Amino acid sequence: MRKFVWVLVLFLSASMYGQQNFASLSFGAALPQGGYSETGDLSSSGYAKTGGAIKFDAGYFPTSYLGIGGSFSFGSNYAISDSLMQDMIDYVEPYADFEEIPDYAEKLYGKGFWNNISLYLGPHFSARLTQKIYFDLRLLGGVTILRPPDQELLISWDGNEIHSVVSGSSVSFGFTTGGGFRFKLNENLALKLGVDFSQARAQFEYKFDLFEGLATDVPPLQADFYVRTVDIMVGLAYAF
Repeated sequence: MRKFVWVLVLFLSASMYGQQNFASLSFGAALPQGGYSETGDLSSSGYAKTGGAIKFDAGYFPTSYLGIGGSFSFGSNYAISDSLMQDMIDYVEPYADFEEIPDYAEKLYGKGFWNNISLYLGPHFSARLTQKIYFDLRLLGGVTILRPPDQELLISWDGNEIHSVVSGSSVSFGFTTGGGFRFKLNENLALKLGVDFSQARAQFEYKFDLFEGLATDVPPLQADFYVRTVDIMVGLAYAF
């Protein structure tokens, strides 16, 4: 208990060095998590692979260690196209007059990316550990615009044709939380390293247009899951 008290005192003392407001630009990797990275279920899987992210962050500190943080970010993740295409075919086949889609069928699939744009705001905690090192923690929330990959599939064989598309963008509440370090290079510039966890809800619809060779219409399929990523970022911060 005594050690914990001393660590707390030293940490709070370090935070009293004083803060610098900053703006930063960072680049890094967006690692999909949970259902966003899974395959096998069109309604709850994102089929996402590792992608990239760009973030513009800022912090304003009216007190010595607690301030207001903001983030504007763009993220993109590749889609696992082979698994997604096969699951779309498996969903359609039970509605057809034939037993299965033959291997020789021509399959045209429009590959795409998951894209998201986020604007967040919230509390930002920062402690100046030394004269050159800052430690940051933040919890931000706001609006996220999510656009699923261009999942357009066209299958044709022996006069049969199946066409599938995915509806457009969705807007939802999202949040990001994480932390990192700023290492001062000079009075104005610092190297910024950070790790963030981000989450937003994705809701969209698979639609199927069936032209020939199918007994009944294939109903649209609703997808609903959370887009979760761990973002590992490196960038530069400018103090003002």
